[in-house]
Order: sequence, then structure tokens, then C-alpha cells
Amino acid sequence: MFLNQQYLVIAGGDLWLHDTDGQSTQIYSSFAKEMLQREADRQRTTSWKYAEREDSKGLIGPALWGRGGGASNLAPARFLHVCKAGEPRCIYYVLSVGRTVGLFKYYLDEEREIRLFHRQNTPVLGLSYLPKTQHIVLALMGNDGTAHLEVYDEEGTQKGAITHGDSVDAAPAAMPGADATVVYQSWGLARNVDTGAVVGLGHSAVHWVDYKAGEMDSLLDDAEWDFVAPRISEDRVIYAIRRPSDKPLHEKAGGAAKDAFLMPLRLGKAVFGYLNLFSMMYGKEPLRSAGGLRTPELDQDLGSLWLHGRRIELSKVKTDPEYAGNLVPASWKLIAQSGRHSAPEEIANHVAQFEVLGDGALLYSNGYDIYHWQRGSGNGNGTTRKLARRDLVEGLLAL
Repeated sequence: MFLNQQYLVIAGGDLWLHDTDGQSTQIYSSFAKEMLQREADRQRTTSWKYAEREDSKGLIGPALWGRGGGASNLAPARFLHVCKAGEPRCIYYVLSVGRTVGLFKYYLDEEREIRLFHRQNTPVLGLSYLPKTQHIVLALMGNDGTAHLEVYDEEGTQKGAITHGDSVDAAPAAMPGADATVVYQSWGLARNVDTGAVVGLGHSAVHWVDYKAGEMDSLLDDAEWDFVAPRISEDRVIYAIRRPSDKPLHEKAGGAAKDAFLMPLRLGKAVFGYLNLFSMMYGKEPLRSAGGLRTPELDQDLGSLWLHGRRIELSKVKTDPEYAGNLVPASWKLIAQSGRHSAPEEIANHVAQFEVLGDGALLYSNGYDIYHWQRGSGNGNGTTRKLARRDLVEGLLAL
């Protein structure tokens, strides 16, 4: 039974270990603490360069030393993704500190962290572990706007990419019982014929790939819907968050002359906002330049949150009836589908994150409250129990 299990929650960039009795413990990264401490020490030893001077006229002064340059360029540590490892009470997680993103192994009982690798400015869009092949699968974004799934061994050595094409592949999850099969979400990219620049995104579909057999196929694909954060249970039921897809801008614009005139601007703004998401979330650096030196204010946007490729305006949580106090609107539904052509079952509304448990139950969150759902007998809809509350839940994992 799940009620005897612990579970992990990523909330607001922090990682918490929860007991079902309501107790919780925060998990810290020693790598992040050391990196932040080094940055603080560096700033202390160089602070004289940025101190105000009585005579600050001429070239020698703020123009040379860069007044305001003492502000930290290192954003706080954020846990981005977490999954179970092959050993008991052991996990993998992806962590960002400033522009650095790393993959780590962590032993919960020993509170011991092992760094597998870290890189600069490498957005990671998902993480999974395949126990039979002992492989880690990461969704990594490239400089051309695409993202693909790549395989690593348990020591963090890259083995190669397993998806390709002009797409954004993200949120990999292992298929229980299979050796080398991963389910994942994928957006197709549209590019300008002349320049090659990204000008649009398709809807998000769910696919599977067996990278040893070299086979792949589609599981959930409907132009009216986005299917994100897919998971599959041991009895091959597909779970995903379903939400209305963003219509192409030419459909939104309608036939009015004003809309037609503004369509290129809207299109450019939408694409820029999507690409800016990855720069801000993982590189902590906006694509646009406001001039001057970076300041800590550029490293945070307290009014919004990016979730599954969509910007969530936090002001709407309290003011928009569609949100009703939840992090995401009611149109974000957790669905289950037992076959490719069967009708989907709607389990819950306002679902921001979820996890499939070994006994067929579910763990899910509306972005604040965390629930345990157990399927009912016969035609029952199931029972739901609230377990805990956290602000801005970005990830769930049952141990």
C-alpha cells in the first residue's frame, strides 16, 4: 500500500522528502552549497573593485571597474527533475546553479551526493532511469531549438541519442517490464523556409521508442490536445496530463485586417517567449538584453512559472475562475487510456504533476495540494486523500 511509502516533492526549486504522516525533510545539494560559497568568497575578495569612490569622474572609476558589477551572476540552486536509481533508497536528480546544470546521484539514508557531470547552459527537459539496461535517459535541448532523448550509463557517460528530428522531445519515462523502451512527449517544430528560424510549434503528442530494437510508435496524438508528462503503468495503461493545444496563430487571428497586420508580431512574440523559457529557467539568462550588467532581478520572475512548456501567470491563480485557486486551469486533466483507440478516463482536473504508483494508485498535485488516488472497485471512480501541501509543486516521485 502507498500509505507506507515515502515520496519526494520538488516545490519552488527545493527538494523535500515526505512521510505519509505529514513529516518532511529538505534535501540539500553539497555541490550547490560549495558552488554558492565559492561565488560568495569570490565576491568578497573582489568587492573593492565595485566600491563607490569619492572621485569617480573620468575613465578610471565606474566605467573601468563596472559599477554595479558586484551583483551576483549566480542564481540560487534549483532542483529540476528527480527519478529513482537502481539501488534501494537512491535517486538521480538534475540540479541547476546559475548557468550550470548537473546530473547527480544521491543516497537518501547516507545523505551522500555524487556528481556525475555538470555543464554550462544545457537545458534538461526530463529525466528517467531504466533498471534493466541500467541506463539514464535525459532530454537535452540543443542550440537549434530542438530537444532529443540521450542515453547515459550509471556513471554519467554518454551512449548516444535515441530520438532525432525537428522536434522538442521531453519528459521521458520508463515502460515497466520492457528492457529499453521509453515513453515521452514531443512537439514538432515549424521553421521559416528561407532562414530556418523556428516560427511555430505543433501540438504535443506521446510516443514510445525501443532504442535497442530500433522501433517507435505513437500512443496519444490529437491535434486538438496537448498530452504532456506521460507515464505508463505495469498493466500498460497510459496516463498523461491533457490540455487544449494552442491553436496556430493564423487561426486565432481571424479575418480582421488588424489581426492580419499583427499576426507576424504575435507569432514572433510567441516563439520568442517559448525559447526564452529555456534560457530563463535553466540558464538564468534572458534572451533579450536590457543593456548594462546583469542583476539578480533578471534571474527571477515572481509573477509567472513555466510548466510543461506553458507560462503560468500566478496572478490568475486567485483572480481567474478557471484556475479556482489551483496552479493550472481546470482544462488540465489527468487522463488514463487503456488502449490506443479506447476512450480516455478523466481522473482529476487542475493537475500540474502526477506519479503512477506500483499498485495502480496515483499521486498527483494541483500545484499546491498533494493527493493520493486509489481506483475504486467495479465502476467506482476511486477515492482521493489529501497528503500534504507545498507551494509551486514541480515534481513528484514515490519511493
